[in-house]
Amino acid sequence: MAKRTAKIDVVPFVPSASPVCRLAETALLFSGALAGFAAALLTLIQQVAS
Repeated sequence: MAKRTAKIDVVPFVPSASPVCRLAETALLFSGALAGFAAALLTLIQQVAS
């Protein structure tokens, strides 16, 4: 006998993320890479200046 799906498992409508949420997600995604790049750049400048 096949297993019947429960009605709670069926999602009829999944709203898309708002533009604000997508912008915040993009900012959070790139903030780590940007912080690493800034730290590397500052370390390089500090070593050259010494």
